[in-house]
Formats: sequence, structure tokens, C-alpha cells
Amino acid sequence: MKKEIIRKIIYTLILFLFFGAVMLLLTHTAQNGMQTTQILPGINPDPVYVECEPGETLEVMLTAKEDFQVSGFPVLLVNIAEDSRGTLRFTVTDDTSSILVSQVIPVKTITPGKWFTIAGAMSFTAGQSYKLSVFADGSAPYFMQVPEGEGAILPFTEQVIRDGATLECGISLGIDRVVPVRMTYGDIFYYSIPFSVLFTLTGLLCIWAGRRKVWTAVSRLRMPAGAFVDKYGNDLFLVLLFLGICVSIYSRAYLKGAYISADSAGYLREAVNLAAGNGFSYDGLAGYDTWFANWPILYPALIAAVMFVTGTGAYLASKIVAMVTAGLILLVFRKCFGKDAWLYGLCLTNIGYLNLSYYTWSEIPFMLFMLLFALLFAKVLQEEHPAWGWYAGLGAAGICCFLTRYYGIFVWIVTGLYLLILFASYRKTRERAVLSKLAAMTVTAFISGALSMIYLLVNKMKNGMASGVSRTMWWDDYRILTDDLIESLLTEFFNIFSMQIPDLVEGFPYQIKVFVVAGILAGIGWLIVRNCRHFTRESVLIVMAVVYDVVFIGIRYVSSMDSFYFRFFEPATFLLCIALISLLLPYLRGRKGFRYFAGMVTLLLVTAVWSVFANGGMDRQDPYYPALEAQWEEAYKGIPAKSVVIFNDIDFRSSYYRPDVVEGTVTPGDEFTDLQHTYYGSDYLCIRAEFAKTMLESGEYHSSVAKRLQAGMEGKTAAEFVVISLRE
Repeated sequence: MKKEIIRKIIYTLILFLFFGAVMLLLTHTAQNGMQTTQILPGINPDPVYVECEPGETLEVMLTAKEDFQVSGFPVLLVNIAEDSRGTLRFTVTDDTSSILVSQVIPVKTITPGKWFTIAGAMSFTAGQSYKLSVFADGSAPYFMQVPEGEGAILPFTEQVIRDGATLECGISLGIDRVVPVRMTYGDIFYYSIPFSVLFTLTGLLCIWAGRRKVWTAVSRLRMPAGAFVDKYGNDLFLVLLFLGICVSIYSRAYLKGAYISADSAGYLREAVNLAAGNGFSYDGLAGYDTWFANWPILYPALIAAVMFVTGTGAYLASKIVAMVTAGLILLVFRKCFGKDAWLYGLCLTNIGYLNLSYYTWSEIPFMLFMLLFALLFAKVLQEEHPAWGWYAGLGAAGICCFLTRYYGIFVWIVTGLYLLILFASYRKTRERAVLSKLAAMTVTAFISGALSMIYLLVNKMKNGMASGVSRTMWWDDYRILTDDLIESLLTEFFNIFSMQIPDLVEGFPYQIKVFVVAGILAGIGWLIVRNCRHFTRESVLIVMAVVYDVVFIGIRYVSSMDSFYFRFFEPATFLLCIALISLLLPYLRGRKGFRYFAGMVTLLLVTAVWSVFANGGMDRQDPYYPALEAQWEEAYKGIPAKSVVIFNDIDFRSSYYRPDVVEGTVTPGDEFTDLQHTYYGSDYLCIRAEFAKTMLESGEYHSSVAKRLQAGMEGKTAAEFVVISLRE
């Protein structure tokens, strides 16, 4: 016994000596410690650029606000071809023209659309100006624009000069700021001190209690933990996933950016008018009777409902709609798939789905209604005598698909295919149950389809066009369109795994990429043929996804709309992924590695949410969207209520922010009475003084218009608005 105690004491002393040596090392000050902080400006999320013209020098004057040191300059560039042999020369000089930094970067080493750092150690002195020169040789890379105010976080002011003209924006240029600090090796190697303490405590337990006893105790602890995970793990994961999606949307699309496209502005403008009680009147607050028909009404109505309930503005309400929709999708998964719902929930981590959530687009609720339609349809097909409630739900889901996106009417194309199959089955079997189901589905499709047609007919009567705008064909370069299709399908596949297309595949010519796409589709097809059965939930989801993509691709080749990209394919990808998970699950369930996979996914999700907070993603000190609203407020301050703005140059994204304002034009042949008749809903006509001056100098405009422009220009600077009453 004494020998055993002496042995344990010796081991303990050795462990303490080892721990002391480790702690002495970890708490020792590292030589020449420097702390680097990367400071990046907020770039414009829209595709607006500052071009580096080949052979021309782009100059940026940097005036330091304070003394500081940098170790490098992060830069974000786009419009870079991988086969480029050009270079980018990056030079910084002081006011005596002494070169402080000079780097020549091969353009092919730059990843477009991602920040990369150009090494360059230098010191800035407060009040001193430095000239950054960027010279593109054999290439034409673009910087992203940095709107006014978004570069305020940088410790210098920025003045961009191109072709001798000073631009009103900054460029996507940041700094790696360094400051000398006292750092220990424990600071350098993250969590090394707590890990050392934990290792020492574990060692002491093993020495004095025995390794087997410690392992037995840990094993006993694992049993109730395993039971807890089996009982509550699925639901806890779904809650965590929902919170992670909400955090991501709020951080990316509100605190750190604003995702507003032209379509988004249209949805938001109608939502504001709906909330104000103007119904389908798209410009109701501006005094006009325009009918909202470019898109269906349901998505703006959802935004307006959230505005009414929460009291928030239209844009934030649209983000809440995206969050609530994600929660409802997860609830549907929980109801349909039980304890396997967590795996289906991973469909919401698709890059395409998240990007749709960041934007104010109707695809997010549309995907919910598509999912409900598919699940209800499968239920009707599987039941021998479905209750009438299932048919009613199916019809309601189909109408909601249409009222969210006009293209949602495709669900009745899918229904038509199944009606043909049921009809063939009835002719073969003569079963009354099949005939009854065939009749009930036909009635459901007819009623829902008729209501959809009535909606389009009302649009035609009110707007002149069933879907609001002409969708006739424009001239397309079909080869480029096909290249976009191949790229989009590849992107969809890799988005499923939350990753970009690998560089190796991205570098393939399109003629070779088509074989990659064909191989992926063949593999998916083989899995489906081997495992999928008729009239199952999986088969309905797959048929809907395939019909969605095939019909959409066909429509795109004969009508005008944007080219192929994730926005259009993601709804079908969403349904297809749900079906494929169901087909793969029998091969995975019960396997030991499956539980480890669940644990790794949970850990990854927790760290992903944690990283948003750690990176300042939830920092509300300088939120992006409220700052953008402040810019709009400043831009509109000279425009009175119910105005028409001629030659409007204000950010198009703000059109919903001032829904009482419409855009207009004046032609040389217009008399003032013509403008009063055309813009009958507006009280004022507004135009910037510099534009009015140009109109007057041309001498082409009618005297009744020119006279009022001349009078309104008195005392106005070029950027101010000339305001003319239309009620004279």
C-alpha cells in the first residue's frame, strides 16, 4: 500500500512539474508582439464598380486621420479572367513622391469577389496625404464601389481620381492595422491554458482514482446523455437551426448589408401601400390608380401583415417574413419526418436558400407552399379514400403557390400528369376508389385553376396585361444562355453542400462542364430509379422538382427574363434534396457513423452561430440598413410629399421608402398642361437644378415648361431640387 501511495505521489509531482513548465512557457511574453486588426469598408451590395482601365493609372489620395501602422492592404476585385496573363501594380507614395510600398501582383493569382491582402508595411502620420496608384497591365480588374459614409470606419479619408475626375465613392480597399502589444504564448495559442489545466486535472483523477474507474464513471454519464439526445436532440437541433438562420438573416441583411433588388423594391412598395389601406394600388400613396400586377399579391400582403402586427418598417418586416417562413418549414419537417427532421432541416443551410432569405424575394414563402402542396398531394395519392379536407388543403396550397409567384401555376401541370396516370389506372382496374380520387382531384384542380385564371383576367382588365408587363422574347445569345444554364446547374449542386464550385471544375471549358453536369444528373437519376416507387412522397417531390426545372428552362428559351442563376432553380433543388434525403436515409439510419455525423453537424452549427457574434455580426452600433435609410432621407429632403421626380438619380432601392414619389420624364414637345394631365396624382414636379440648367441650355423644351424651370432655379445649387407646383 505504501509503495502504491509513493508511486502516486511521484506521478503527481511529475505531472505538476510538467504543468508548471507548460504554464511558465505559456505565460512568457513573446518577443515583438503585434496585434493585427483587419478593417474593411462596407461595399455596395449592388453590381457597381470602379474600373481599372488597361494602361491607365487609378489614383487614390489617402489622408490619415491619426497616426497608425499597417502591414498590408486588403483589396476586393472582380472582372478577373483566370487565363489572364496581366499584372496589377500597387504603389503607395508620400507627399515627397518617395515610394513606401510597391507590389506587382499577377492577376491570375487573385480570386475574384474575395478579399486578398497585398503585403506592405508602412506608417501613416496624422494629417499627411499619401497617393495610392493602381496600374493594370494586360487586364481590367474592377474594384467594388464604397458608398459615401461606408468608409468612415477606416483611419483615413479617401479620394478616388480616375481620368482626372474625382469620384464620389470609395473603392474596396481596407487595411491590416498593427499595434505593438504585450502577448504571451498563451495568447498566441488559443485555449492552451484552459486545456493544460483540464489535462492536469484529468491526469490527477487517473492517478488517484484509477483510469478504469474514471472511464467507468464517464461511461455512466454518457448513458443519460445519450438518452437525452435521443429524446430531445432532434427538437433542440431544429430550434438551434432556426435561431442560426434568424441570426444570419438579421446580421447579413440588416446590420451588415441591405439586399434590395429592383424586384425587392417593387414588393416593398406594394407592401407599404397595402399597409396604408390602398389595396392593389401600387402608387396609391402617390395619388395614382396603378394596379399591382407585375407580381402576385400574396408576398407583399405577408410583409404588410408583419408591418401591421409588429409596427416595423417594410424592409425589416420582409426579413421577419423570411425568418417565420424558415420556422414554418422546420415545423412541417418535424410533423412529417419526426425525429429525422433535423437531417431535412439541413436543406435550409443551402447557400442558395440563404441568399434568397437575405433578399426581399417571394421565392422563400413560395418554397413553403410548394412543400405543402407536394406533401398534401402525396397524401391524397397514398390514401385509398382521402377525406375532403385533404383536397381542400391541396387546392389552397396550389392557389398560394400561384399567388406567391405566377409560375406557381405549374403545380397544376404536375396534377395533370398524375390525372393521366390515374385515368390509365382506372381503365385498367375499373376500381371505384380510383375513379372517385380522379374526379375529386379534377374538381380541385379545376376550381383552383379557375380562380387563378380569374386573377389573371382581373389583371388584364385593370392593367392591360395579365402579368403586368410584356414577356415577349428579346434577342438572346443562346450560346451564352446555355453556358449560364450549365454554370447554374453546377452551382446548384455545390450549393447543396454550402460550398462554391471547386477551382478545378470552375476552370473547365463549358464544353467539358456539360459532362460534369451530365454525370451528376446521371448519378442522381440512378439513385432515384433504384430506390423510388410510384405514388410515394419521394416520387411526388421528384416529379415536381423535375417538372419545375424542365418547364422553366423551356420558358426561358422562348421568353424574356433574367438569365439562369440560383434564384430560379433553388425551389426545385429544395424539393429534390428532401426527396433524396428520404431515399438515402434507410442506408444511413442505425449506423454508428450516422450519430457521429449528427454530432459534427451540431458542433459546426453552434460554431457558425458563435462566429457571427465573435466577428461582430450582431454589433448594433453602426447598423447598415438604418444608415442607408439616413442617406435616403437626406436625398429626399428637398422633395415635398406627392411629387414626381424628373430624371431621377436617387438610389432605385429607395423607391418604396418614399412611396408618395413617382418617377417621370419631360420631352421637348410637352407643354406644362400635358405634364399636369400625365402626372395628375402628384402635387409637385421636382428636378435637380443641374438637369434643369441643361434642359434650358438646349432650348428644345416648350416655353411653358422652360419658364417655370427658370423661375425655380433661382438661388438653387446644382445638386438641389427645383420644385414646381402642378396645381397652378
